[in-house]
Amino acid sequence: MDLKPEITARVRCFIKGAEMIHFNAAALYREALILRAAGAFARASVLHQISMEECSKVDTIGAVVVSILAGQEVDEASLTKNFRDHKAKNYANAYNAEPTDEEHSARERRDWEAAQAAFRKFQKDFHKSMNDIKKAGLYVDYNDGTFSAPVDTVNEAMSIACMQLNADFLRRGEDFIRLMKRIGAEPDRYAKAFLAFFSNTEAMRLKDELDAEAIVQAIVEQMRHQLGGSG
Repeated sequence: MDLKPEITARVRCFIKGAEMIHFNAAALYREALILRAAGAFARASVLHQISMEECSKVDTIGAVVVSILAGQEVDEASLTKNFRDHKAKNYANAYNAEPTDEEHSARERRDWEAAQAAFRKFQKDFHKSMNDIKKAGLYVDYNDGTFSAPVDTVNEAMSIACMQLNADFLRRGEDFIRLMKRIGAEPDRYAKAFLAFFSNTEAMRLKDELDAEAIVQAIVEQMRHQLGGSG
């Protein structure tokens, strides 16, 4: 299929933006390592968390690229808002985590409504955990008559856990950037693949039971695992 030049240009603009975001996320990671080496575990954890939020934007752009090439509408005002929304970014990052036992069990039963409910609960819990770490790493808190400082709340073990999760997100993001660059080089080819997914019988059945966001994320995952293995 032959895409209009303006569609190709728009896709490549988003892919370039994804590269810029990933570069910034990697810089935040390196700066967090400097803080950790200096013993500033709380502040290092905060930078790792911010870096992970940047990583989520790479995934979001991947979904945007899929949507554009599949002929779907993209609400750029909502995209801009989500880029500045910590909750939206943490919710997006939840897609990178392993499914919970509840979600996995529901998927095996092909109970898509239960699977979605389990995932939504995990998204909420994941966002709270990430947000709590960031707040604990920045601010002195007061609760039940006791003050707690970041240095007392976020220890080295927590900092290391954040570093490891951040490193995994960066690795995923780097792989995804490589794939998106291939998409930018051959947008017509990949547009066919995404359109085929949307017309797939299973996808259309899912479309009646899950929201549009879940469908696009499913395409993004398929893009990573199947198209990403082509070299």
